[in-house]
Amino acid sequence: MPSIYSSNFENDTLPTPYANNNFTTEIDLRFTIPLTFKALTTSTLLRASKNSLSGGAIAGIVIGVIIFVIILCALIYYFNKRLKSSEQRSSTSVALPLNPAPPVVPQASLHPVPTAPKSPKSTPIFHCRKPICDAYLKQFNISLKFFESKHNKCFCRKCHNTSTPNIECGSWCNELHGWTCFGLSVNEAHVKQWHIFRDWKISYYGTTPDRLFSIIRNRFIPLDGEVLQDGIKFSSGHSDTSCWNTSPFLICASQPKFSPGSKFHAPDGNNYNVQVVLQCRQKPDTIIGETDTAPKKNTVWKTQARSAIIPIALLIRLQKHCNNGRCIEEAQGPRCICDEGFVGSNCDQEGSDFYHRTSLIHGLADPDILAVNDDLFYLTGTSDAFVLPIYQSTDLINFQLKVTYNPSTIDTIYNYCFIWAPDLSKRGTGYDLYFSAQRVTKGAACPASGQDVTTFLARAIDDNLVFSVPVLVDFGPSAPKGRIAAGCNGDGCLKTVRIDAAVVGPENDRWFFYVWFTAGNNIAAFPFSSPTSMIANAGPASFSIPTSDEKINEAPEVFWRDGQYYFFISTAFFDSQYAMFYVMSPTIADLTRKRAVRTHSVAQRNSAGRLVQTHGHNSIVMRRGQFFNVFHQGVFDSSGRMIRRDTFKQRIAFRSDGSIHTLNTINIRWTQLPLYQYSIDIVKKDGSSVGPCIAVGRIGATLETTYTGICPDGGNQLIDKGDIAAFRLFYSMNQVWKDFVEVKYDGVSDQLAIYLSGGITKQVALRWNERVTGTRHSLDIRRKNGTWIAPCVSEAVIGTQIEYVFDGNCPAAKVFVEPRDITSIRICSAVNNDWAKAICGSVDYNGSTIHVFVRIP
Repeated sequence: MPSIYSSNFENDTLPTPYANNNFTTEIDLRFTIPLTFKALTTSTLLRASKNSLSGGAIAGIVIGVIIFVIILCALIYYFNKRLKSSEQRSSTSVALPLNPAPPVVPQASLHPVPTAPKSPKSTPIFHCRKPICDAYLKQFNISLKFFESKHNKCFCRKCHNTSTPNIECGSWCNELHGWTCFGLSVNEAHVKQWHIFRDWKISYYGTTPDRLFSIIRNRFIPLDGEVLQDGIKFSSGHSDTSCWNTSPFLICASQPKFSPGSKFHAPDGNNYNVQVVLQCRQKPDTIIGETDTAPKKNTVWKTQARSAIIPIALLIRLQKHCNNGRCIEEAQGPRCICDEGFVGSNCDQEGSDFYHRTSLIHGLADPDILAVNDDLFYLTGTSDAFVLPIYQSTDLINFQLKVTYNPSTIDTIYNYCFIWAPDLSKRGTGYDLYFSAQRVTKGAACPASGQDVTTFLARAIDDNLVFSVPVLVDFGPSAPKGRIAAGCNGDGCLKTVRIDAAVVGPENDRWFFYVWFTAGNNIAAFPFSSPTSMIANAGPASFSIPTSDEKINEAPEVFWRDGQYYFFISTAFFDSQYAMFYVMSPTIADLTRKRAVRTHSVAQRNSAGRLVQTHGHNSIVMRRGQFFNVFHQGVFDSSGRMIRRDTFKQRIAFRSDGSIHTLNTINIRWTQLPLYQYSIDIVKKDGSSVGPCIAVGRIGATLETTYTGICPDGGNQLIDKGDIAAFRLFYSMNQVWKDFVEVKYDGVSDQLAIYLSGGITKQVALRWNERVTGTRHSLDIRRKNGTWIAPCVSEAVIGTQIEYVFDGNCPAAKVFVEPRDITSIRICSAVNNDWAKAICGSVDYNGSTIHVFVRIP
């Protein structure tokens, strides 16, 4: 039977352009299948029907052709895919000749050939924060009727690109980057009556999570003192409680003073810092004193009209809680960049460099550092005595020069020299720069004879730190003022100035500390609110000071922590016994030498008694709850002559009573082995050791020594406390030094006890807290038989001291009691020697502990 594809079709003329089309495809690059067919037309089919073909036959022909075309297309697609796959394998082997094809693995192998990993996607995938914000919001159980979900919008890094302008909201919405917006339901009557979305301005109100429900349910923001429906009196947490405080800028309203953060443990396992701010519509004509058509980023609006502020959206910002670090967003999610000294994924572990001393700026003296925030710091100090460099840092480690202030170039009348001891403080939106200098007319010699260094003030309006022409400080009639003429003898003229508003309180409660001269350097202070109410803080004019101070008390620095103010001073000449001391008090007015003066550093001398290093003129800065002491360090040559001063930083460590561990001293004590002598080695954190550091020739058979940061018997090596891992106490009866006890060291403590096997405690180093100014103290002990010796050491011996080493002697009772025979120790305190009203604190004693702290209630 002839085929239905026989010559009956081949002789037909095809009117279509598809006649005689030939389709070919290559298979595996090796052979070709030619496929030729004539297109079927309507006329052809009609002719076939006239040649006695039935309708069923015609339908079969059509269906067969269709099936044939489908199979043909499938074959073409299949072989084309194989061809492309072959070409890719070929090109890969050419492009990567160093990566041979994997060996053929026998079928018996139990390890299949690993496949190459997939290439990472070029576009980073950031995690959206909105689901976490949803989870955070659910915990408050706020009804959904208060929200308008159609206005919800996420501005996290995944959902919002700050580099691409948003057509809908414009460039202003970049301020919302990092926030998630939840629309709030607004009373339609207010919208229609007041046209709040047309006529009212956008503003932001910073608040806290615990106040959210009251505000959202109210649809208005309550005023401080209002009693709400639940009976709770509303408190905004803002410093000004007489009105509503908003801002036209989110960056201002989200400052911690308006919107303090709270912690949230999210479903993704991370801890987050959360801030909440309300976006509002605010009636323009109710803003008090609003005249600026272009408000600045730190503008605060004040309103006293209740219905003038309507919340329209809730803004939530989540940042991973990094403890002591900052969070950055990466494709894999949030990551913590740890501050210096911290390690761990959440920056909550101390690293080996936790107490390491850090060099900041070489050649800079009298440093003063200001924290603008936790990630922006300005550092200035004495340089060449003609200009003041100001450095900037974001990490408290690396500092770059920001500006150099040269008053002689901007003052058209005067030149300046002896520019020393600057102090930089923030006031309002700008900065105050106080400094000491001499001033002469243009062309005159500087320094000038017959002129004292006095105090000047320059002002910068913003973070550009472009300071103005300096002016002499003047706090008004009968108050201190700068004076050019010589002869500043305490009659109201100033020299070195220190002020730090961030430490001593808000702007309406700042204090001014300054140095004045009578029989030496003295320090006094007064509140800005009352410049004539001066207090003498330190110095030979008002206090009996030790000869080691060399009549110099200078460089005051004040900061606050946990209910205590700390007042630092530097004493003695800069190239002599220069060192730091401090006073603690719960009030600024009580920061005087009437209280206990505590040592913070000592000048370091080598084995020949020559100066090697001094420390002083410090400034305290805080970062994320950690305090750092920034000070200059004197560098001396081999003859003990100072050659320069450099600025360093050291973390401050506080004891449980609030007092501070010293910068560079460690009092080391140990128990006694009769007839033995002792020597001390140091083990450094890098694994090396220095021995002996303090040899038997200095210690002998005594039971204590003080390490001052230098090994006098170890080549005079300077080793900071923060670089020490352990101390080794060697003991010997015959000068053969093989027996020792090694005790780990924490890198900061200024006391270390070493207990030898079989040793006897012969001394007890006592320390206690200072209750009030002028308190005097006495020591009582209780023996094992239950009897008290009171006093054992009277106030005539201890006086106002807050430390005493008990060696068994009770001079008041003229008896001797071994520490091992004592069961209790008591310290009593009295004001004005009124011992009938004495207050005492006591602790049980085990007969062997070397260091004991007694708390007086």
